[in-house]
Amino acid sequence: MSSPREPFVALPQDPAAALEAYDPQLGHGPWDAHHVAHLLRRAVGGARPGQVEEMRRSTAHGVMERLFTPSDISLESIWGASGVALAATNERPRLASWWLMKLAQDEYALGNRLAVFWHDHFSTTWSKIADGQQMLTQHSAQLVLGAGPFRKLLHAMVEDPAMLRFLDGDSNRRGLPNENLARELFELFALGPGNYTEADIREAARALTGNTVRQGSFVFEKMFHDPEPKKVFGKTIQNGKQLVDLIIEQPACADFLVNKLWRYYVSPDPPKDVLQLLAERWREHDLDTGWLVRTLLSSRAFHATPSMFSLIKSPIDYVVGVIRAVSGRPDPREMDAACARMGQELFEPPGVQGWQGGSAWIHTASWLERTKFAFAVAAGRRGFMRDAPLGKLFPERHRLQAKALLDDVLRVMLPTGLGEERRATLQNQLESSPNRVTTTLLQETAYSVMCLPEYHLS
Repeated sequence: MSSPREPFVALPQDPAAALEAYDPQLGHGPWDAHHVAHLLRRAVGGARPGQVEEMRRSTAHGVMERLFTPSDISLESIWGASGVALAATNERPRLASWWLMKLAQDEYALGNRLAVFWHDHFSTTWSKIADGQQMLTQHSAQLVLGAGPFRKLLHAMVEDPAMLRFLDGDSNRRGLPNENLARELFELFALGPGNYTEADIREAARALTGNTVRQGSFVFEKMFHDPEPKKVFGKTIQNGKQLVDLIIEQPACADFLVNKLWRYYVSPDPPKDVLQLLAERWREHDLDTGWLVRTLLSSRAFHATPSMFSLIKSPIDYVVGVIRAVSGRPDPREMDAACARMGQELFEPPGVQGWQGGSAWIHTASWLERTKFAFAVAAGRRGFMRDAPLGKLFPERHRLQAKALLDDVLRVMLPTGLGEERRATLQNQLESSPNRVTTTLLQETAYSVMCLPEYHLS
């Protein structure tokens, strides 16, 4: 739903061209507010005030270099220390609020927003684990290893204490194998439905026997391990480590994950021929997720007009995006509560399948909660916003002029702008509003923009 004034950028028909780095200097398309804001929404959750204009003055390559430069290590250590302290409270809202604040401040494309993807992919619920330290350990592994080779991340998740407890892998014993982890490892974590047999699941469960949890940490109990050979995908293996390596070798592994990451970062309808080529190249790069995400976000396919505004923002993306746009100082507990009311609680996905996403995010109840959140931000509601960010963002001279004020708010909150008809309708609505007092007109304008359908698309 890009503005009609935005030049149409077609998706190249040739798969190799679709995966080329988008370069306006080579005539691939413009490098303007539309493309910069699109990149920032998908890479880090949204732009900060002035960030779109600043990055527009750089090159597309320069912006990618900036987004893929790791965050300040000293800052990460501070975040880590506070996370440990909050995990010790064993209260999900506290640790979730901590993560939401990290999301609101992160500028690293391989950081916290990618970790949200892995959290959804390797879904584990606080309500079953009830151990803050184990949930933090899993989050840290996904944050650090999730940006590198998938092999390392999958090995870590198979031996992750929270994952073992969640899928009853800690009770997997010789003679009484529990198939839960093996089944989800194939179906949800690495291969997708139809790429394994029931016999493969039974044998994989035997390979995972002996992996358990003691005093909150992973241990391998040899006496509980089935020592006999197991045959999975026609090959003989002995243990869980060999099982993971065998899974990574399956062509379906790259195919399955490329498809899912494409839907998270690019569009809901991936072109099959482009996915096939991308999966082949990802295998050549040892399934390095950092390489894959950078390839996706820099590609001509990503910057093609059909990809823009093709995704519905999750509650986390919506809340974090708003906070980033107004550069506010929110109460993080209120951020978590708002996300929860909209249907998404960090550390508490609905089950092993994760969140459904897409159009499932928008229904009557969740939309009402989104509008309530927009009102709280626009009004600078006490107890939610620690300061009044809107008053600092927009010039005083425009506060009583609906047209100029709308321009100001759109430039900050929706840099891509609106189509002429939609903009005219909104301007007329604001001009006929009885809220001619300076503060209330500003609040109404910001609230109206945050409630636009376009604002809930990414």
